[in-house]
Amino acid sequence: MANSENQLIEVIPTLLVGDNSFDAASIPLCTLCIELDERRIRFCIVRDENMECIWLEDYFFENALTPAEIFERLKRIFSGHLSWSSNNWKNVRVTVNSHAFTLVPSLLFKPESAYEYLSFALGNPVSKHEKVLWHDLPLVHAQNVFSIQELWYDWVVNHFSSSTVTFYHLTSALAIGSLVNHVEHQEMRMMSLYFEKDHFTLVVSESQQLVLCNRFKYAQTQELAYIILFTLSQLNILPEEVKVLCYGEIAPVSDSYHELSRFFPNLHMGTRPTTLKYSPQCAEVPGHRYFGLFNTYLISS
Repeated sequence: MANSENQLIEVIPTLLVGDNSFDAASIPLCTLCIELDERRIRFCIVRDENMECIWLEDYFFENALTPAEIFERLKRIFSGHLSWSSNNWKNVRVTVNSHAFTLVPSLLFKPESAYEYLSFALGNPVSKHEKVLWHDLPLVHAQNVFSIQELWYDWVVNHFSSSTVTFYHLTSALAIGSLVNHVEHQEMRMMSLYFEKDHFTLVVSESQQLVLCNRFKYAQTQELAYIILFTLSQLNILPEEVKVLCYGEIAPVSDSYHELSRFFPNLHMGTRPTTLKYSPQCAEVPGHRYFGLFNTYLISS
């Protein structure tokens, strides 16, 4: 019982900003985007009519939680938004942020083999507590195959039964966002780095085509630089030939950013997606931190 009470106390947003004009009557006109992983639950609300982000909440947990613990917190968060829970969203889009994913070329993809694709990528069978899903990425000409905890999947589908619910892997949001950036920047080669506590996602594109999308664990900043430089060398790309944009848990004053600046002369902090509009409240949030969440809306828009 004490553990349950502690969970209730802990579900406090580390960030909450929103347009106060938003109310329950607006819900059928909006899309709810949710991002789930072992350390965070994030969500934003986008008004579909003008593609404007009008609400953003972030719940960060210092220690990695079990799927069951994340599930309990997810339920508690939405029980605190009772009017939101009881109304019909136009769309609900959920991104799963995990290491369990693989991109399969659409020409080779067979739905009945999805479990085998993912098991091969992981190096071990997918857990019996996880559901294997996939979705099309037309810009990449691939299917992103991933898994989600059945606990989470069943709750979302049942809780938002009157909405159009879609599940994605976070790498899809990052890849799509990076390709859109490539078009906007008009560069020959670009690299996007999305940082989290002990790993990062690397997306490389050339001539506006995806070349690589992968996640890497690292412990030290020197290791981070080595992994990126080695990966680029395998692609025959020199550091000075690529524009690098940084997103996620990183800042211009951080050790990671300083270390990378030694090797990449064209290193910059990324910004929020320009395809979306933002309410004045949401526009004040550092957009690079929520690049994945914002692009969850844009995957199929």
